[in-house]
Amino acid sequence: MSRSGRGPDRGAAVAEFALVSALIAVLFLGAVQLGYALHVRNTATAHVIEGARVGARADSTPGDGAARARELLATTLPGRYGTTVTAGRSVVGGVGVVQVSAEIPLPLLGPLGPPGSMRVTGQAYAEDQG
Repeated sequence: MSRSGRGPDRGAAVAEFALVSALIAVLFLGAVQLGYALHVRNTATAHVIEGARVGARADSTPGDGAARARELLATTLPGRYGTTVTAGRSVVGGVGVVQVSAEIPLPLLGPLGPPGSMRVTGQAYAEDQG
């Protein structure tokens, strides 16, 4: 073995770098994907809550709330989101509420993803209690 470090381990640093950098890239992409999924879920939740608030006003209907949630989802998230939005009235704890729900695709692989979906729901107290 020579003192200059050129022995059987020559080139090992390049192979180690390739293996470690691939692992770091996968971890980084996983963190980005998780961040994107949380962004989509939180944005959709905020929009259905806003839709429930609109639908719960005394001068509007749950359908108005669904339309507002659909409009917000269409303007802030890619095209596949906001296509299935439903609204209705229900009773929670003896109080009338307007409930708006959206079925959104699972945000895996960026905006692409498998055919699965998740449901986000927002509620607001109905002003007219009707």
